[in-house]
Amino acid sequence: MQIGQEIVLTLANEELQFSSQKIVFWEKERTLFLADCHFGKVAHFRKSGIGIPVAAGNETFHTLHQIVLNWKPQRVVFLGDLFHSRFNLDFERFALWKSNFPEIQFELVIGNHDVSSGSHLFELQLNIHSHLNIGPFHCTHHPEFQSDMGFNFSGHLHPSVRISGTAFQSATCPCYWIGERFLVFPSFGQFTGASKIKAGPEDVVLAIAGKKLIRIEGHLLRF
Repeated sequence: MQIGQEIVLTLANEELQFSSQKIVFWEKERTLFLADCHFGKVAHFRKSGIGIPVAAGNETFHTLHQIVLNWKPQRVVFLGDLFHSRFNLDFERFALWKSNFPEIQFELVIGNHDVSSGSHLFELQLNIHSHLNIGPFHCTHHPEFQSDMGFNFSGHLHPSVRISGTAFQSATCPCYWIGERFLVFPSFGQFTGASKIKAGPEDVVLAIAGKKLIRIEGHLLRF
């Protein structure tokens, strides 16, 4: 078992840095990957009369800002569901935030929630794709576990896994799910929920427990 704030793995012969902040950094190409921010979800629920604390949305913006400042990417790839719903103030907030980084190339692989954004999404001047190939990596929103187009990077599932301790205690944690030809990212947003996955015995998960990553081989997981 491997534990740390960051864990380096080699996928498709490329070295990648996995962070407990739910991002992967490809240093060779100065590229940052993340999935499922779901900006605007808090505002969407509040507009519907559901009293979600504003801080839940603020934290996602703040974390993304600090990550970009710390990792200094030249390119940021959002693996879908950047936004959650139709236009609200978070679109303007994102546009203002993005304007601070004119030197960064922002890519969006469009997700099922993004399509609700309509023309407002294109006004943000992102590079928008149905899928995106970068080197050996085939980036999509929905997982393609057996893609012939490259090692698949995706989101959508909001994966989580249950980990157990020695005193019968257990916790469900968001995770990266890594198979022979795929990587499913945890949801980056702070108010997105999670779904338990059933990893295969040859798969690897990196469970996110606070500020730590815990590497667990699939055959050691209990479901």
